[in-house]
Amino acid sequence: MRPFVYSVPVLVTILLLVATFVDAQEQTPQFQDLFRQGAAAMRAGQVQTAEDAFRKATQIAPNFAPAYLDMGLAQLKLGKLTEATASIRKALAIDPKAVGAHMFLGIAEYQSNHIHRAIKDLQQEIAEAPNNAQALLWLGIVELDSGHPEQATGPLDRAAELNPKDLNILDYRGQAHMAVAKLSYAQMYHLDPGSWRVHRLNAQIDAEAEQHKQAIDEYQAAIRIGPKEADLYEGLGQEYRKVGQLDLAQKAFSQQLQLTPGNPIAMYNLGSVDVDRSEEKVGVPLLEKVVKIYGKPTVADYYLGRGLAAEGKFDQAAVELQRATSIPGEVQQRAWYELGQIYRKMDRPTDARAALLKFQQLRQSADKQKAQEIEDWRKLNAANGRQ
Repeated sequence: MRPFVYSVPVLVTILLLVATFVDAQEQTPQFQDLFRQGAAAMRAGQVQTAEDAFRKATQIAPNFAPAYLDMGLAQLKLGKLTEATASIRKALAIDPKAVGAHMFLGIAEYQSNHIHRAIKDLQQEIAEAPNNAQALLWLGIVELDSGHPEQATGPLDRAAELNPKDLNILDYRGQAHMAVAKLSYAQMYHLDPGSWRVHRLNAQIDAEAEQHKQAIDEYQAAIRIGPKEADLYEGLGQEYRKVGQLDLAQKAFSQQLQLTPGNPIAMYNLGSVDVDRSEEKVGVPLLEKVVKIYGKPTVADYYLGRGLAAEGKFDQAAVELQRATSIPGEVQQRAWYELGQIYRKMDRPTDARAALLKFQQLRQSADKQKAQEIEDWRKLNAANGRQ
């Protein structure tokens, strides 16, 4: 079971928020002082002092649920799991609707290795507060660590919808989906060790690791077993393209299109590699069909623009490349650059300068963003190293 990490910022924040709650109707100044002392101690990291203050508060107001809940949270942070469970249960006995109580009870039960109880409490919290992203996160964590990743993906996906920028949620969500994928492929391998799907998985893993030669070998092995599987030829062609073997990529994409006639993806793959090989006469007609099928700007417009320009059809090429400039990312940059070159050939210097200026601006912006992402990762890794 994964050890409970109290350095998770979100949990600490929740602890402090609950610890600072005081019912305005509580009369005694002593009681309110104790609550303020407990909250201040929690903020300062003096958790034992906070527990003592909240314990005294329960003695003054034995029927006040938040006092028991906050004492339980302090005990949870101190690792006093038995005491924390008892305190939170007492809060629920007084107030069955105590905000967050079932979630924290579930965390305490999880840390006590009472998995079924933890799941039940977390599910109860979610039933009462369906948009509680932290409860969904913890349910996903418990399901994942108890060996049920297929049960973890649902709550973690929902948590990510509610809080798409939470790194903890994204981390566990990714782990859960990867675990489910591994289970699926392990079962597949058990059922059919010689399946082309296993070779395709190995090829995809190699491709992600930029081991393109190994990926090509795996795709070829998969094709020997499943020679009629069109997507295998697509994967093979993409790998050949990455290593610059455009002639072999063309052959692979041709086979993909032969197996799936009329498939716009296959037509795009073959047409675009034809343009890269300066074989516009065969590539342009395919790309024209793709552009007509999709009806909206795609990468096919970029390659069609290049192919038309190579044929000297500058007016038509400019139209296609202008459409491609609406596609965010690297294609947009390339489209503006190609437009600049075409406008220069069309003797439109003002348009050429404007297009190349746009290209430079986009490239500088992309470089800046990439540098910022690298710096953010550096800071994040440094922060994780201090925890």
